[in-house]
Amino acid sequence: MYQWDWRILSVYKLVFLEGAIVTLWLTFIAVILGTILGVIAAFMKRARNKIVSAIAKGYIELFRAVPILVLIVWIFYVLPILLNWRVSAFVAAILALSINLSAFVAETVRAAIESIPNSQFESGVALGMTHRQIMQHIILPQAIRNMVPNLMGLYISQLKNSSLASVIAVNELLHRSNILISETYRPLEIYTAIAVIYTAMILPLVWLSRIVEHRLAHVDKPTFGMEYELTR
Repeated sequence: MYQWDWRILSVYKLVFLEGAIVTLWLTFIAVILGTILGVIAAFMKRARNKIVSAIAKGYIELFRAVPILVLIVWIFYVLPILLNWRVSAFVAAILALSINLSAFVAETVRAAIESIPNSQFESGVALGMTHRQIMQHIILPQAIRNMVPNLMGLYISQLKNSSLASVIAVNELLHRSNILISETYRPLEIYTAIAVIYTAMILPLVWLSRIVEHRLAHVDKPTFGMEYELTR
């Protein structure tokens, strides 16, 4: 019968802490880059130029379809051979996570923008606003409220997906824990600790997501065009 020994968690607490910090840092960078790339891809897909739109559509569909694990391995092992450019495991993981996230962010942003009735765009035109002003003052404020809940869900999933970086030996939480298991032969205690740590990292994000959604739901809707008229 397996004999539990929880003292090991106290002995190696710094290993778990360092792994958790790398996990959070990896996720943070991937979320920032993935969001920026996703927003760019969303607007490219909505571009009037058919070539630009087709490129963005192909990018989005491709990286929504490719599993993150395959993308991580491909970037780390195959890309250096093709480009003669060696990347570190950490950089490869960031690239893979960012690219994957950007495809889903792009669809979220696009859908949020297109969910706004076209009549509101026409109202902005009637007020003499430019396309950029209409997007800034009318469309985007509403679209952001629509996209935030889904974006928060994507970011939380990204934190969990960061554990896949362990396959290329990124020193995040799961990889460090696997090394610890091979040294101590205490898998049950360590995997239990991993589950608790991930829960501790994810739950605050879930609560933050709910708070943001609640506040956005109670924000007064803009009086379209009035703010623009008053500030001209």
